[in-house]
Amino acid sequence: MKTPPAQLWIGEQKHLIKKTKQYLQELHCPNSGCRTCTICNQIDSQQHHCAIWLKPEKYYTLEQLEIIFKTISFQMDDNQKLFFIIQNADFLTPACSNSLLKSVEEPPTGYHFIFLAERLSQMLPTIQSRCIIKTFYSEDKNLAHGQLVQLFTASKTCPPADFLKLLNQENPNEKESVEMLDQILAYWITQSNTAICQNDMASYQAMVKTIKKIKKSMLTPPMPGSGKLFWKNLYLELFV
Repeated sequence: MKTPPAQLWIGEQKHLIKKTKQYLQELHCPNSGCRTCTICNQIDSQQHHCAIWLKPEKYYTLEQLEIIFKTISFQMDDNQKLFFIIQNADFLTPACSNSLLKSVEEPPTGYHFIFLAERLSQMLPTIQSRCIIKTFYSEDKNLAHGQLVQLFTASKTCPPADFLKLLNQENPNEKESVEMLDQILAYWITQSNTAICQNDMASYQAMVKTIKKIKKSMLTPPMPGSGKLFWKNLYLELFV
C-alpha cells in the first residue's frame, strides 16, 4: 500500500502519538510491529532515524521548521522513508503553515508528513486540502456516539423521529460534541477531496455547502447543558 505524502490526524495528542508510533513500527519493523525489537523500541522512544519529531514550546516558529527544509534538500536512498511528525499541529501559525505548503504538496521521494492536531478547525484549509485526514478518538468515545456521527456522515437523510430517538439515546455532552464535529468535518473534507480527484464537481459543490454549515456551527459550540439543542439545530440546518 502506497504511503501518503501527507496525513493529518485528529484526536487527543497522547492517543495520536501512540497511534503514530504503532504506525511507524508496523512500517519499519521486520516483524510488522512486534513492539519488542530494537527498531520498535527506538521508535517508541522517538530515537529511530525513520522519523523527526517536532513539538512547539508554545506556537511553532519558522526557525523550528528549518530542520524540515534542510533535511529534504538531501536525496533519499531507494525504498527509504523519513517522516516529519508535527505534534500539536494546531499550534502552527499561518506563516509556518504557509511555509510548509509546497513541501507538503510535493515532498521529495521518500519524505512524508504526519500532522497531529486536537482540532481540525484550527488547521488552515490549505493544509487540510493537501492531506489525507483521519480521526483517532479512543474506542469508548467512538462506540458511545458512533451512530450519531454516522447519521451526519450518511448520504441519506434520517427521519426526524429516528434522529430524536438516537439523540436522546446518545445524549453527547459539550466536549464530546466538539470532538464529534471534528470527526464529521474530517469525513466531509476527505469526501470533497475525493470528488475533486474524480472530477465530480456536482458532488463537490454539495459537500462544500455541507462543510460551510458545519464550520459555521463550530463558531458557536454547545454550552453546558445545551448539547441536544445544538444537534437539533445542526440537523435542521443540514437536512431540512
